[in-house]
Amino acid sequence: MKYTIKNIEVFFGSNRIVFTCLFICLWFVSSCEKEITINVPPSVEELVVEASINQLSPTLNYVVLSKTLDYFNPNLSFNAIGGASVFITEGVISGSDTLYPEANRTQFFDVLDTIIPGVYVSATFMGKEETSYKLDIELTDGRKISGKTFIPKPSVFDSIHYWFEETSKDTNAYFFLQWFDGPEQNNYRMVLKKSFFPFLTGWGYGDRFYTFDDEIINNRERPFLMLNPYKYGDTVNIYLTQMGRNEYLFWDSFRNAANNGGPFATPVSVKSNVIGAIGSFTGYALTQEQLILR
Repeated sequence: MKYTIKNIEVFFGSNRIVFTCLFICLWFVSSCEKEITINVPPSVEELVVEASINQLSPTLNYVVLSKTLDYFNPNLSFNAIGGASVFITEGVISGSDTLYPEANRTQFFDVLDTIIPGVYVSATFMGKEETSYKLDIELTDGRKISGKTFIPKPSVFDSIHYWFEETSKDTNAYFFLQWFDGPEQNNYRMVLKKSFFPFLTGWGYGDRFYTFDDEIINNRERPFLMLNPYKYGDTVNIYLTQMGRNEYLFWDSFRNAANNGGPFATPVSVKSNVIGAIGSFTGYALTQEQLILR
């Protein structure tokens, strides 16, 4: 079809409203593409400590020192802190007080500085159940960190059972265990690790973590049913720990923060039990069992 001048004038005239609306829409969209710069101040650097002691496994007695990371900083290194003076002192009950004599002090050394910096260990330290401990750290710049913890009495497994259920592809393995929870308030953290090696080299190397107390089930048998199955033939190491209330509140808040949906979600306060840093000094009363699911 050929358009004459008259045809074109008629076409544009009848569609003037359409073109006007289209022009307004294009102008509006283009105006929304303006870049907006938000100046987010860097986070304040803080010290972080994870100090763990227990009465059973020497590989779980350690102190880890580091610094917090700026989320917007692309350098995501560990920010380990070496060269600090780290001491843990066993407490002695004197009347209604607990004393921490220097003779009971054990120094932890950063012996793996070139391999795993910021991790302090001792070849001679082993915790005792129903005993208090004090942590003292001094950094090379003079900053200090301190904290106290208590290793309670460990739980004793009354029974452990496991069974198998066939599926179309594999055989699932489930297990059930229980122990007696006394009348006092008890606070638990359970860690599971699938491995032939029977000892963890750090709590962070566990596969599954469960933090719970006895608010609902108290002064009776405490059951634990593993509904998230393993497979036939798996070897599972079970680490059941008891801890103090402040230590429990730290790990419970840590779990909530870790599951909070990322750095832009509603903030969750982590309840540290140390002074001078973020983190925890935790005395674990450890009970350990290995299951070979076959």
